[in-house]
Amino acid sequence: MGQVIKNVCFFQWLITMVWGLIVGNAAVAQQVAPAPRILTAGDSLLIKELYFKGMQQKSAGQLATAEKTFDKLVLLQPDNDAAHFELARIYIEKEDYAEAERAAKHAAAIKPDNEWYWSMLGDIYKKTGNIKAMPAVFDELIRLHPDKISNYQEKAYVLYLDKQYEASLATYDTVAQRFGETDEQYLTKSQIYLAQNDIDAAIRELEALIDRKPKDAKGYILLAELYTKIKESRKAITLLDDASVLFPNDPLILLGKSDAYLAMNKQKLAYDFLRQAFVSTALDIDAKAGILYTAIANRSHPMAPESLTKLADLLAETYPQEAKAYAVKGDVYMQLQQLEPAQQAYLKALDINRYIESIWQQLLQVELQMRKYNDVEMHGKEALKLFQNHPLLLFFTGHGFLGNRKYQEARTYLESALNAANEEHTPLLTQLYSNLGDTYHALDMHAESDVAYEEAIALDSTNAYALNNYAYYLAMRKEKLPLAAAMSKKSNELMPDYPSYQDTYAWVLFQQAKYDEALEWIQKAIKNAEDVSATLLEHYGDILAKRGDIKGAIAQWEKAMTISESVGKDIDKLSKKIDARQFID
Repeated sequence: MGQVIKNVCFFQWLITMVWGLIVGNAAVAQQVAPAPRILTAGDSLLIKELYFKGMQQKSAGQLATAEKTFDKLVLLQPDNDAAHFELARIYIEKEDYAEAERAAKHAAAIKPDNEWYWSMLGDIYKKTGNIKAMPAVFDELIRLHPDKISNYQEKAYVLYLDKQYEASLATYDTVAQRFGETDEQYLTKSQIYLAQNDIDAAIRELEALIDRKPKDAKGYILLAELYTKIKESRKAITLLDDASVLFPNDPLILLGKSDAYLAMNKQKLAYDFLRQAFVSTALDIDAKAGILYTAIANRSHPMAPESLTKLADLLAETYPQEAKAYAVKGDVYMQLQQLEPAQQAYLKALDINRYIESIWQQLLQVELQMRKYNDVEMHGKEALKLFQNHPLLLFFTGHGFLGNRKYQEARTYLESALNAANEEHTPLLTQLYSNLGDTYHALDMHAESDVAYEEAIALDSTNAYALNNYAYYLAMRKEKLPLAAAMSKKSNELMPDYPSYQDTYAWVLFQQAKYDEALEWIQKAIKNAEDVSATLLEHYGDILAKRGDIKGAIAQWEKAMTISESVGKDIDKLSKKIDARQFID
């Protein structure tokens, strides 16, 4: 589930569909075992033994051993194409694509009329994203099978992906001449003309598709989408009105109308058609979830939040026994920052099915945003009974204890999360080390705190949070002040106009006795703060006192004391400063 936003626009769907054909064909070539090489009388007994030994080892899953056997074979007989092919297959399983490409090229060079070798090479290029090398592979496959249409189509499509538009169009023309016109030809040529900014030609291709297949809704839907995209929504509506007579209640036509009306900022009509599509029995729960995620992701023509929440509520009402429906509802409300109903939706989803780990993650994130730390503690421990040692669940639960200032418990969960985390998951590791830095500081474990922050910064030198907190705690301890100043300055460069970070820099400068600069930064912090905290005001007063403005300092300390009293914070130190009419460290 989660909050992954799915884009289901038709042109992008088409790209995925056609590329899926390419991948699918390559995968078939990979799965179907080729006929073994016919060993000749000229092959020595040792060559035969090595070949069959390698095949047996490979079949038994002993890839490393099989690799050594085939390596030995090609040293003895460099032109053994089958051995190079088997090595390529082993490298693919190991995801060593550079070596796989090298071995497949050897096999194809030795025996260029073996289509398996070219198919494998094409599959490797797909996996490595080497689009430029793929047309040559399809040329070889076309040479071997000149009457196989898919090789021409796939070549045309990879040329399009490589932005060789004229070559791609020429290949599609060849397809039309040899095999006749196809739906794919019109669809992809339309995309090519769009990429060339030839809108009229793109429209003509889709009009030709409609003329060719007037009883297929696809052409109408794609052309309407194109009209909407080029800001001719009225043409899209007219076309879809005609199509709705031929294809009444087709949910994709309803979605097209919704998009067109939304582009015209006609929110009510857009919602009405989207709702009609949403209640269609022709769409399953996954399709409806995709509609919602796509609507949330639409930044250019956003739908009104109340419309989105109505659809999310409707999804849950339509599928009351589906955990997925409530999870999607929670995602929608969470995206809209309506956190209370999001939390309730996730809890309902978990009532239906407690064994979906991603929903627990979403619930804990919402509760952390709401600062419901008691709920995070409770639900985090429940989730970890089901998914023991899950690093993200441990991290969120530790965050809950940290929020409640239960530092020893927070330490336990965060350290467990660190031990369970994937070493390659840099963002999570960075957050864990940052939070452990906070936790160790709170436990007066200053050496450990410093190391944790340094680990976080080593993993991500742009981690403004770790830079700021490490700098602030060094300033509090009056240690490594030049380092603290450099880190605090950098955090402000990374996140300008952020009052907490500006306050830190002011305090580091204060500890360096740079009171004029400190005054400048504390004033920036107060200006940018939505709610000026007691800490900001106390720091402001401290800086003013050091600059000799005792009257101004007392005024700020008194404001800080009023705020502190209102939230139950200790005011003893502030009282002493006011009574003594001077800064007290």
